[in-house]
Amino acid sequence: MNPARALQTVADLGARALSSTPVGDLLDAGMRLAREVTQSDHAVFFERSPGGDALLMRAGIGWRPGIVGRVSLSTGQGSFGRYILQQPTRIVDALPSHPEFGLPAVLREHNVESMACVRLDGIGHPLGVVAVFNVNDGLPSTEHLTFLEALGNILATAILRQVTEEGLLQSQIRLQSVQKMEAIGRLAGGIAHDFNNLVQAIGGYTEILLRQLREDDPLRRNAEEIKKAGDRAAALTRQLLAFSRQQVLQPSLLDVNHIVHHVEQLLARLIGEDVELRTYLSDDLWPVKADAAQLEQVLMNLAVNARDAMKDGGLLTIETANVELTRSVDGEPFVVVAGPYVLLAVTDTGTGMNAETKARAFEPFFTTKPPGQGTGLGLSMVYGIVKQSGGYIWVDSELGAGTRIRIYLPRADEMLLPLELPAEVEVTPSAAAALAEAADRHAPSSCSLLLVEDEDGVRELIHEWLSAHDYVVHAAEDGQHALQVAEGIEQLDLLIADVVMPTMGGPALAKRLLQARPDLKVIFVSGYADEAIGDRRMLEDGASFLQKPFTLEELLKKVRAVLDDRRPSRAPGGPH
Repeated sequence: MNPARALQTVADLGARALSSTPVGDLLDAGMRLAREVTQSDHAVFFERSPGGDALLMRAGIGWRPGIVGRVSLSTGQGSFGRYILQQPTRIVDALPSHPEFGLPAVLREHNVESMACVRLDGIGHPLGVVAVFNVNDGLPSTEHLTFLEALGNILATAILRQVTEEGLLQSQIRLQSVQKMEAIGRLAGGIAHDFNNLVQAIGGYTEILLRQLREDDPLRRNAEEIKKAGDRAAALTRQLLAFSRQQVLQPSLLDVNHIVHHVEQLLARLIGEDVELRTYLSDDLWPVKADAAQLEQVLMNLAVNARDAMKDGGLLTIETANVELTRSVDGEPFVVVAGPYVLLAVTDTGTGMNAETKARAFEPFFTTKPPGQGTGLGLSMVYGIVKQSGGYIWVDSELGAGTRIRIYLPRADEMLLPLELPAEVEVTPSAAAALAEAADRHAPSSCSLLLVEDEDGVRELIHEWLSAHDYVVHAAEDGQHALQVAEGIEQLDLLIADVVMPTMGGPALAKRLLQARPDLKVIFVSGYADEAIGDRRMLEDGASFLQKPFTLEELLKKVRAVLDDRRPSRAPGGPH
């Protein structure tokens, strides 16, 4: 081919490289052009593997059938692959006897004697090599090498375009996945809130009914079954709230190793004798700020999933480590906030997941188990708890190769304090008298409570229960009505208020009442959670909280504990 024709052909290929032409078609066309212009016996494009340990013969012409697309060459020490990657261009003769490498078998079988090659450079590492080979002693010319350089630049542009387009496509897919999870979370949280009020009334009245039925009453079994169903419904709402990141967390400074040690024996019983449990816990682990109970729930859920994936037994491994994450971690599907993290990893030797299952692993109600053997909320809860704690979670899994769940929790800035047990205090007669006086002051018959709840069934249930335990209960259906009721109450010891109500919510009501009654104790209840109340910092500002649905015994214990607490209440902070 004459030089003018060769330049025109290269220009045409360059125009195709900037269009939407598939990269595979461009590589095939480029190899045909390389062979034709250089008048060589063989032309090939070697593609560098992602790890850089091999070169794949991805496209070529002149080779025997079955070679291209299947044969790869090593890039190890003293290899031909490493040799052709070391310099931008090379012209080499006497290939079979070259002292710096051993000629690969595929090249010996084709009786090659000389070659010219050009390296294709990407961003930070080579993309591959374009090479032409001859079976005679004639060397390619420097003009041929210049042509191969121009061809290599065009092909490198096309490959980088493909990588960029695939990256954008993956980013769009990940964004859609995140948006879908957020939308499902908002829906789940709203459903859980409404459902919580129903479950609260069902469970509470069933609890009262069971207290009134004798053990031999034929109706007791019916009431117990209603109670069991209510408990399952309550557990379901808690799982939904966990996934939607709308549960109330009570974070504290934790050593993750202590959490693992605390649940280790329980996990061993949970997974059974045919599954071996091993732990590899890093020394001097950084502290994290998380809810201890929720972190234990994460470990238990992951252990149950691992056990179910190892029907014939296997190995379950839990490990911890201090890690520094950069903004974009190699191989990770999401961009992370760079910084120090504590890694908590749970690995099993079970059946693993295919790509479709792995992509949907955290979706609520998605399960591969038969009907009746799982709700599909285990990993959803784990996802919600980790994300609500400011962390990241990834799944590494392949069919037949087990599963590894990696959780990264941000390092807490504060330092853990050593646990100190309180010293025994001698109670003097005067102190005993003061305690007795305080107990009398907080006796139920002398305590006045203001209950504010917009759900009629829940309000009537709590009113009936606390009144039956000798508390003086005043009730209101919203914040505005509660202010009117409070004006007629001389002594008011405790406010029990729902967080989200029409006209005025619990936090705003508490702030108004505490201005005139600074000693007023406060308990908030809600079927919502952090999304509704987290910004108000109520728990940090002295108020107590009960997450619906709660049992009546839990409510009674909370009321007694709050009334017995001598610490002053403070108005909830934040916007109202």
